[in-house]
Order: sequence, then C-alpha cells, then structure tokens
Amino acid sequence: MPKPTIRSAQLISPFGVGSLCEIDGQSFFVRGTGSWAKGYNLEKIEVGSLTDWLRPRQLRKPTESVAILRFPHWHFCPECRKMTRWTPEKDKQNLKDDGSLPKPTCDGGKCKNARLVPMRFVAACDNGHIDEIDWYWWGHRSHEPAKDGACSRQTARLHFEVTGKSGGDFSSMVIRCSCGSSGSLEGIADGPLPQKCRGYQPGEQSSTCVDPDNKRNPGVPKPLYMEPRGSSSLHYASVISALDIDGDTEKDSWEKLRADAIYKSTLQTARMLADLQGGDTTMAIQATRPNLEARAIDVGITLEDALACFEVDLGTSPAETGPTPPADEISQQSILDQEFPVLANPKGQNSRWLIARPEKPTSRFGLDDLFERFVRVERLREVRAFRGFQRRNVSDKHAMISPSLGRQQPDWLPAMMVLGEGVFLEFSNSAIAGWRKENEEQIEEFTQSHLVSAEALGLPGRMGFNANPTFIMVHSFAHLLLNQLSFDCGYSSTSLRERIYCGTDSEPYAGLLIYTADSDAEGSMGGLSEMGAPERLEDVIYRAVSRSQWCSGDPVCRELDAQGVDGLNRAACHACSLVAETSCTFSNVLLDRVLVSGDGRKNGRDVREPVGYFSKVLGG
Repeated sequence: MPKPTIRSAQLISPFGVGSLCEIDGQSFFVRGTGSWAKGYNLEKIEVGSLTDWLRPRQLRKPTESVAILRFPHWHFCPECRKMTRWTPEKDKQNLKDDGSLPKPTCDGGKCKNARLVPMRFVAACDNGHIDEIDWYWWGHRSHEPAKDGACSRQTARLHFEVTGKSGGDFSSMVIRCSCGSSGSLEGIADGPLPQKCRGYQPGEQSSTCVDPDNKRNPGVPKPLYMEPRGSSSLHYASVISALDIDGDTEKDSWEKLRADAIYKSTLQTARMLADLQGGDTTMAIQATRPNLEARAIDVGITLEDALACFEVDLGTSPAETGPTPPADEISQQSILDQEFPVLANPKGQNSRWLIARPEKPTSRFGLDDLFERFVRVERLREVRAFRGFQRRNVSDKHAMISPSLGRQQPDWLPAMMVLGEGVFLEFSNSAIAGWRKENEEQIEEFTQSHLVSAEALGLPGRMGFNANPTFIMVHSFAHLLLNQLSFDCGYSSTSLRERIYCGTDSEPYAGLLIYTADSDAEGSMGGLSEMGAPERLEDVIYRAVSRSQWCSGDPVCRELDAQGVDGLNRAACHACSLVAETSCTFSNVLLDRVLVSGDGRKNGRDVREPVGYFSKVLGG
C-alpha cells in the first residue's frame, strides 16, 4: 500500500501522538514528536491568544509526514487462523520497489496470501503505557507438559480461533498452540492481566512504571488491563484551542503609521515636550492631536487607531509591555473568557482572521427575549494544540504523557489550523437568571448530582468549562442546534463543531459558536454563516427545540436519572442529543434536553421536570 494517510485535522484528535489509528484494515501507532521529520516538514503556527501564554510557546504543524509504527505486531489469518508476529523487520524485508508499505499476508499455502488482521485487543495501564497482550500465556495458562508436551515461546505456533459458542463472548475465543495446549480468553476483561507493565510505548525506549497506590509493595509497576483496539478510553487527548482574535488589521494600521516620516517627527517632538513636563504626557498628546488627525487621514486609518498607537509609542499605555503572563499555564476556560467579548461585540469584528457581523433577533417565537444577538461569523481561524494524553482513567493522579513520549521534550507542541465560518449566539443574562430563579428547585434536582460527579472527575479543569446548570442547558441546546444545522445548511454533522461560552454564577455570561471543524474538504462554503441571518436562524432554532420534545427512546431516555459516560447525562441519548466525537468538545457528557424544552410536567416516575429555557418558543 502507499504511505498510510489521515486528514490533518485528525492528527490532533482522535489520532494524536500515542493513539492507534486504523488505515485500510491495518493498525498503526502514532509515535512521539521526537521521531518526526524536522525542517520543512514542520510549519510554524502563530496565534497570539494561544502562543503568548502556552508553554512551550511554539506550535508546529506537520505538513508532510509523522512517524508511525505498526501496532499491535500480532496478527491472525482469517482463513487458517494462524497468528503471526509482524515486526518492523518484516516490513523492511517486504518493502516494495517504489517504497510503499507492504500489506501483511499469510504465508500458508492454502490461504492464497490472505490479508492478516491485527489482533483485536491490546494491554494498557493507567500511567499511559501500551503493550502487546501475552498471547502465549493465554494459550498455555492450563498447560500440562506431561499431556501437551514441552513448548517454548520461541517455537510455539499460535492460532486464534472463535468457536461460535456462548454468543461470541470471550469464552468462545481460544488461543491454541501447536503443542496441543489451548486456553480461552474468559476473564481477560474482568481485572488486571497477569503480565506487569514494562513502561512500553511502541518504537520508544521503555521507561519506569510505578504504581503509587500499591502501599504493600512500593515500586511495583502498574497493572495492565485489556482494552479493545478501537476503544476511546485507550487515548484521552488533552487539546487546547483558540480563535485568532488578535485583530491584526489594527496591528497592520499601526505599522503603516509608524512607517510615516512625519509621524516619527511628531512622536519625537512629543517625547521632548513630555520630558519638559516631568514625564507628564497630557500636554504632549493635546498639542499633537491635530497633527495626528492629519496623519491618520493621509495614512488611511481611524483617529482612534492613531491615538492608541501614539499613546503606546509615547509610553502612556500598558499595552507597550503587553499583558503579564499568568503564573500557571493558561487554561481552556481562560481562552474562552478572552474570546467571548470579542464575538459578542455589538459593533462586530473585521480583522484578517475574524469577520463577525452581529444582528438583533426579531420577536418571532420570542427569541428577542432569550438572546442578545445573533452573529454571522463569515471568517474565523482556530488553532488546536496537542498537549499530551492519558489512558483508561482521566485523573490528576495519573501524569499526562507528553507528545515526546519520554524523550527530551521539544520546545514545541504539535498543532493544526482550521479556517472556516460559523454562527454565534449570545444568550440574554437576564433571561437565564429569570429562568433559573423560577425553576430553582427543579433545576437543582436535575443537575446537582451530575455537576458534583463532573467536579469529582476533574472534568471542568481538564475540558475547560464552568460547571453550573447554565452550562448544561447551553451545551444541550448546542447539540440540538448542531444536528438541525447539518440538515439545513448542507454540511455533514461531523464537519461542524461546538464552542461553548459560559461564565460562573457570580460572573455570568453565555454564548454558543457552531463552526466548521474541517481544514480540508469542508472548510468554508458560506452555507453556515448565511444561516446566521435572523430570518433563517430563528426557523432553525424553532425546529431544533421542537424536535427535542420527543425522542424515539422515550419514555426511557427522558426519565432516566443517569445515562451515558459515567452516568453524566439525563435526557440525552444517541437518538436525540449525542453528536460525533469530533463535534463535541466535552465527550458528550452533561446533557439534558429537558432543560431546553421541558414543560414543567410530572414524568412517569412522578418527578416534576423543570420548565425549559426555550419553553416560550413552543408557546409554553
């Protein structure tokens, strides 16, 4: 086969460093950044709202290739069921003349070069390591040398067979050896594997793996657990993203002004005048203002931009030294706090990478009471940086594995860039406050346990959100709107993405951005931003809210206290509210459509539901 390829957007998530990706029926491990080709292959990405605060500050986008390795090495033939360990040496031996990668095939005479299939399961530990399962042990765990004969790992010939009994569960999967011994996989998912972690990452040097929770035997490695190759719990990526809101149109205008010879002379005169006044710049600014007005007209910029630039150059503005970096690395929530006022600006935005045109909602369906404004985002640029990953259990107890996979950490992080468009909706703070006050008891009952569980799992800090009922409502509405927009604007649902803006209870604000998430096939066709016009968006909102009243899984879906990952959802399932993993930035948790369209009735379990925020849209 030619070189395996994936879309550039997938290299951050779900196929970032340390993940397993399946390409053309083959399984590959994405190696650490220390193994990636350097030089022209790595394009530098700059976005001030992210690179000014992130550590390390440099972001690099691979333009040609990244290092991968075939994993797992163990394969089986679907015809004869023989297991083969297909190592990197076999790839080198079978490399084709044109340099393309060979496809593993069975060497059995009757199989006619049947394609080998990677084994379905791998071993992983909570410290982020991944390894092969010891298939020899599973085939010989009940081995009796007197009955089955002598056998060694070097000479054993293994087969992976499925008997078809027991409904296809693990007890029907058997590892059989040529020595006559065999063993089923029963119990392989019930607890730790018999093998211990050796700190392994494919293609990388083994590191130390220690289980800090084991007080009886300090220093022993973490236990390994079986995980399916395609399991999402095998790779939890830590990704931070930012919109380019720097407004480099303003910066460009400052550079134009600073290149003007008369402006330079005016600035020099003002500095001399300020020195004569003991450093007070008030008189200098007043004296040079008429000259600045003339320079702004000649250069073609606004007087406001000219004055702002002049104050910085004269030393009167704190912007001269720039903002003070935070003591800790910036969080995703901090970035969202910076972006919201830019997107919610009633004057809009018109810079190189962000064009936002706000409009007021009309009184149709009462949406002018629920939203402050709709914004057509005709152009945006988003940068996503990959900071590391965890396996199996996401917890502060388990260290984040860096993109270098144990090698010396490079001074950059892998990143990618999205150019697209979107629709932004700013919620009314007064309407949200009124809704929460009127339904305080019911909202508390429907959200408190889920918010507490999310806090206990550390999700707000890791995913970047403020855990409160407003967030659950906005997030649930985002999913409903995303699904409806995919029907109405021509984009596939997987090419759209949400961005939730939600403040704290003490400093409330709420907003929602639905935007294109692809950097290639579906970047910016114009269909999504056009839906931001009030006359179109209001119809979309009405249809989305109306559909949320009923789910094909009702009444079960609507009346469950907990469902989904870690039981963090209420009325939300695949039939009504869940979206693709690439579209949701919060792993499809903390969702409840009742908060969107509930009518305050008692459900079948005699529990009174809260009135949904959008109940008035439906005439409630």
